[in-house]
Amino acid sequence: MTKKVAVDWDEQQIRIVVGEVSSKQAKITDAAILPIQTAGVGTTLRKWIEEKGLEKAECLVAVGRDSAELRQMEFPPVPDEELPDMIRFQAVRTFASAGDSATVDFLPTSRTEKGVRAIVSATGSSKLDPIRKALQEAGLTVGRIALRPIAAAALYQIVLRDSQADSTRSTLALIDLVGDEAEIVLFRGRDVSFVRSVRLPSQSPARVNALAGELRRSMIACGASGSPCDIAIWGTADRHREELDQLAERLDQGQDKPSDKRLINPLQIVDCDASVEPSVGETVGRLAPLVGLLVADGGHGDRLIDFANPRQYVPPTTNRGKLAAMIGIPAAIVLGVGWLFWSQLSTRDAAIAELEAANAVVREEVKTADASVQRTERIDQFLDADVNWLEELVRLAEALPPAEELIVKSVSATASDRQGGGRLVVAGMVTSPDVIDEMESALRDEAHRVVGDGASQVDTEDAYRWQIRETVTLGGESVRAERYERIAKLMEQSSVDASAEGDPESDSAESPPDQEARQEADSANLPTATGSEVQS
Repeated sequence: MTKKVAVDWDEQQIRIVVGEVSSKQAKITDAAILPIQTAGVGTTLRKWIEEKGLEKAECLVAVGRDSAELRQMEFPPVPDEELPDMIRFQAVRTFASAGDSATVDFLPTSRTEKGVRAIVSATGSSKLDPIRKALQEAGLTVGRIALRPIAAAALYQIVLRDSQADSTRSTLALIDLVGDEAEIVLFRGRDVSFVRSVRLPSQSPARVNALAGELRRSMIACGASGSPCDIAIWGTADRHREELDQLAERLDQGQDKPSDKRLINPLQIVDCDASVEPSVGETVGRLAPLVGLLVADGGHGDRLIDFANPRQYVPPTTNRGKLAAMIGIPAAIVLGVGWLFWSQLSTRDAAIAELEAANAVVREEVKTADASVQRTERIDQFLDADVNWLEELVRLAEALPPAEELIVKSVSATASDRQGGGRLVVAGMVTSPDVIDEMESALRDEAHRVVGDGASQVDTEDAYRWQIRETVTLGGESVRAERYERIAKLMEQSSVDASAEGDPESDSAESPPDQEARQEADSANLPTATGSEVQS
C-alpha cells in the first residue's frame, strides 16, 4: 500500500489526513489540524511533513468553492468519449473565469435518451498556481486537486450510499459545516444531484434558519421540493447534535419534512488507527473531504472533480494491422533519414565547435541581462502596491446591486506593500441573502477574489435586514499586468504618431507621447521605445 497525504486549508488552519492507499482499500494512519504560522502555508506544512517523515508521499489537495466556479448543466446525448470536449467548449462560453487556459472538469449525474446532466466546474491558473507553489515549498508532489464538497460526497457514496438497499428511491442532504460556510450535496438515489456552498451567520438561531432556507432552495433547484429528505451532517454529537436537531425542527414545519437525521464521523466509517481520532477532537467532521480523497484515490477517481487530472477526450480504438502499418512505415522512414544524418555527422563537427564558441560569448551577455531582470523585478514588486483605486471604485459602483436591494455604509481601501495589490472592504445592509450571492458573483472575476465575513440579521422593521461585510482582494499580479499593458499602449501610440508625421527631425527630438512612454517605462525600469528608436 502507498502512503499518501490529503490536505486542505483556509486562512486560519491546515487540515491533514495521512493514509495507506491501495486499489481496493484505504487505511487512515494519522491526522492533524495545524494553525498557520506567520511564515505561511508551505513552511507550516513542510515542518509537519518532515517531523512525520513523509517527504516522498504524494499529496491530494481539496479546494473549496471559492477557488472554482460550479454549475449544473445539461448537454445533448453524445458518446462518452466526446463529452469532455463538448463540456469544455460550453464552459468556456458560460463561465466568467473559464478562458482558453482554464481547467475544466465535470461529474456526470444522469444520462437519459434526452441528454446528459453533469456538475461542471472550472478554475484558472490564478487559483491553482498558489496551491502548487505552497506544496512545492512543503516538498510535496501534487497527485490530485479535487473539489471539496464532491470529495466528501464521494466518501459517503463509496462507503455508505452504495450499500443501502433503499438508496435508489430516497433523497439525502449531506452537509459539511466548515466555519461560517456550509457545503450542501443532494443525493437523488445513489448519485449526486446538486451541489451548493453558502455562507452562514456565525450565531444561532439565524445560522440554523439560514441553513434551512438554503436547503429548501437547493431541493427546489433539483426538483425534490415537497418530498421527504434525509439529513446527514459530518461531525460528532458533542459539536453538531444541537444544530442537527434545530435544523430538523425547522424543516419539519414545512413540506420538506425529514424522514431521518444523523451525524456521521468520517473516521468511524473507514479503517482507521485508534490513535487518530483523539488527535483532532470535536472538529473531526472537517476531515470528511480529505478522507474521501484517500478512499476515492484507490479505485474511484471517476467520482471526483479533479483539476490536476481533468477528464480528457478518449480516442477511439484502431485496427491493429492499420496501426502496425502506421507505426512501421514512419519508423522505416525515420531509420533511413537517420542513416543519412549519421553519414554527414563528420561535416557537422566544425559547426558545433563554432556554436559552442558563440555560446560562451552569449553567456556573459545573459549574466548581465539576468542582473537587469532582477533589478526590474524589485521595482515591479514595489509598484505592484500602486493600485488604481479610482478604477476599482468605478468597477465596484457598476457591479453593486441597485439601491432597492443594497445600502452601502462604508468602503475602505488598503494597499499591500509586501505582496502587492490591495483590498476593498465594503460594509452595508441588504434585503436578503440572495442579494449577497448576486453581488459576490458580479464582483468576482479572474483578477478579483471576493470573501464575505458572513451575514447577520438585524432586528429592524426596515427592508434592509441583513448586515454584510465583503472583502474584494486584487492580486499584485493583476496590478502588474495592467501596468505593463498601459506602458505597451503608450509606446505603440508614440511609434504610430512618429511614423504618421514623417518628421526628419524626429531622430533628434522626442514627441510628448514618446516622453510619456519613456517616463512610464523608466518608472518600471523597462526597455523604452520612442517614435524614432527601439531600445532593448
